[in-house]
Amino acid sequence: MSEIVKRMDRRHYMNTGSRSVPVWSLVGEGFTDFSEVKNVVSVGRRYIHESGRRTDVTGYSPAIDYEFEVRTEDPVITRLRTITDGEYTGEDAKVQILSVDLFDKTEIDGVYNAVCRTYSVIPDRCGVGTDILRYSGSLKAAGEPVRGTFVLAAEVFA
Repeated sequence: MSEIVKRMDRRHYMNTGSRSVPVWSLVGEGFTDFSEVKNVVSVGRRYIHESGRRTDVTGYSPAIDYEFEVRTEDPVITRLRTITDGEYTGEDAKVQILSVDLFDKTEIDGVYNAVCRTYSVIPDRCGVGTDILRYSGSLKAAGEPVRGTFVLAAEVFA
């Protein structure tokens, strides 16, 4: 029998270390939005002998919209704030995001299928509201997805 999958069963991690020594930190506490938009690129056409149009998907330009409440000592929030407040550009404004579906298990217990991708941080707003300091923006794809597996207990992507 099928079951409904909860949002909390799709986890996201950000590499807050380096590319050579990654540290996968959970995107969690403080985040109120981390939703993906696929932004499909398509080509449509209508042939002379048909009344309807045909559409082909030619690519994707995914983005992740985020919003978070600033929390001290959270490595993901610190990384995004550093990029935003420092007005970083180019490679300095890129992050690696790992998406892990806890409902997409492999044959090995505690190992899950995962997708890693590099994104450019596109900050939008900071200081929204009056009670809690909030930041928002989007992460826009800056590379191809890399499929692999994630060992949950060790927080290792391979």
